[in-house]
Amino acid sequence: MLRLQHITKRFGDNLAVDDVTLELRRGEILALVGENGAGKTTLMRIAAGELAAGSGTIHRDGEIGIVHQHFLLVAGFTIAENLALQRSWRFASRRALEREAETLIASTGIRLDDPSRRVETISVGEKSKLELIKAIAKKPEVLILDEPTSVLTPQESAELFTVMRALAAGGTSVVFISHKLPEVLEIAHRIVVMRGGRIVAETEAHGMTASDLANAMVERTSRAAGVASTDSSTRGEIVAIVGVAGNGQTELAERFRKENPGAALIPEDRTRDGIVAEMSIAENLSLKSRRWNRREAAASASTLIARYSIRATGPDQDAGSLSGGNQQKVILARELEQKPKKILAAEPTRGLDIEATAFVHAQLRAAAAGGASILLITSDLDEAFALADVIQVIYRGKLSEPLTPAAAHERVGALMAGIA
Repeated sequence: MLRLQHITKRFGDNLAVDDVTLELRRGEILALVGENGAGKTTLMRIAAGELAAGSGTIHRDGEIGIVHQHFLLVAGFTIAENLALQRSWRFASRRALEREAETLIASTGIRLDDPSRRVETISVGEKSKLELIKAIAKKPEVLILDEPTSVLTPQESAELFTVMRALAAGGTSVVFISHKLPEVLEIAHRIVVMRGGRIVAETEAHGMTASDLANAMVERTSRAAGVASTDSSTRGEIVAIVGVAGNGQTELAERFRKENPGAALIPEDRTRDGIVAEMSIAENLSLKSRRWNRREAAASASTLIARYSIRATGPDQDAGSLSGGNQQKVILARELEQKPKKILAAEPTRGLDIEATAFVHAQLRAAAAGGASILLITSDLDEAFALADVIQVIYRGKLSEPLTPAAAHERVGALMAGIA
C-alpha cells in the first residue's frame, strides 16, 4: 500500500521532516496528529508525490488521493465543471454534464446539491465536500484527508465518517490528519503523533484518551506565554455568531467589513484573504504600515515573531511556506498590534492544533480585555461557549435574539436546525 522509510525534508534551514519511517496498512484509518508545524502535511505531500523527499525511500502500490486543507478549485466554474476538469469529461450539453456530476456525487455517498452552482457561491463546507468527491471518484488505494472536518458541521462530519468507514471496509487505506482529538479517537484504528518533524508516538487507538494524545502532541514549554496583558478596566464584548455553514455567515462578515472599515480582520480563508503567500513575513506584517522601511520592518517582524511564537527561520521567510497555524499567527500579529477597537474573527482557529488554538483564544480574550469589541463567526460551538459573552444563531440569513451562553446551551441545536 504505502511505505515510507527514513524520509527527511528540509526547507532551507528548517528541518520539516526528520528521518520518518511509516507503513500504512490496507483498509485501516490512520490518524496523523501533532501541533502546527509538526511535519504532518509535508510528510503526506511527499507520500502523495507532490513534494520530493530530501532523502529516504517511498513505496507506493496504487493511486494516492489527497484532499488538501486549502482548496484547489476553480472559483468561477460550477461544481460540475470542476468535476469535469478532474475527470476529463466531454459532453454535448451543460445539462448532460450536470447529470453525470449528479451520478458521480451520489456514488460517493456525500451529499452535495445542485452541481450547476458556481464554486464561488457555495459554502466553505461544500467546497470541502467537493474536494473529497474529486478524490474519492478516482478510487485511490490510499486517501489522505488533511483537516477535512475543520470546515464541516457535526452532521457533515458524521456523514464523512460514514464514508471513511465504508472506504476502509472496502480496502482503501485512509490517513486522517486532524487536531480534533475526540474525532480522532472516534474514527481511527491507529494513531501516529508527530512533533518537530519526527514520529514521537505510535499506538492503536483503542484505550487511548484525549488527554494522552494532547500530552504526546504538545511539548510543554512556555512558548504560548506571549499573550498580551492589559491594565484596562474597560472590557469589550465578544459576540459569537454560530450556525450551519451556508446560512449567511459570509454575507454577514462582508457587511461588517463594509460598515467598519477600520476594524481588524481575521478572515475565514487565511490563504486567500489573510496573507500574501509570495511575500515575506516582514512584508506581510507591514501591510498596514503607512510607510515601508526594510530595516525597520525586519526589526519589527523579529519582535513579533518572538511575541506571537511564530515558528519561522526569520523575517525574510515567505509567509506561504509557513504552516497554517503560523500563518494565522502572522495575521494575528499584524491585526492586533494595531490595537483595534473592533475585530472580526471568522473561524479564527479552523485547522489549528491545541496549542495554537489556545494561543488564538488567549489573544482574543486579551484584546477584549483591552476594550476591543469582537464579532466571532464560528462553526465550533465549543469555541463560541469558551469565548463569547453573547451568542446568536444564524439560520437562512437571519439572526436569533442575543442569548447568554447558558441560555444558548439549551437552545442552540434547535435554533441551528431552524425549529425553534
